Amino acid sequence: MTDTKTSGQSIRRVARRAAIAAQAKRRANAAERDKRLDAAALALIVALRERDALEQQAGAAIRSMITEGLTIADIVTWTDGQTTTKEAARLANLQPEGDRS
Repeated sequence: MTDTKTSGQSIRRVARRAAIAAQAKRRANAAERDKRLDAAALALIVALRERDALEQQAGAAIRSMITEGLTIADIVTWTDGQTTTKEAARLANLQPEGDRS
């Protein structure tokens, strides 16, 4: 009887260790994934802010060209087709950073 009881405790101990090891591995994998996701989220936020700043600069340049008397179509021509009419109009209509309400 004692052998059976000892054997059962041994099995439980081994099973418990295996479960704890599996949980630790899962937590470590989750932590690594979280670190990768944090880095990707940070890179995304920075890229979006940089994009927004560059779009503001482009919009200001387009508005200054319009002030000089050019049309959106003229701007597309002046930029040798590096922008489209739709994109130039969108950028021209961006509210400057300080003017957002």
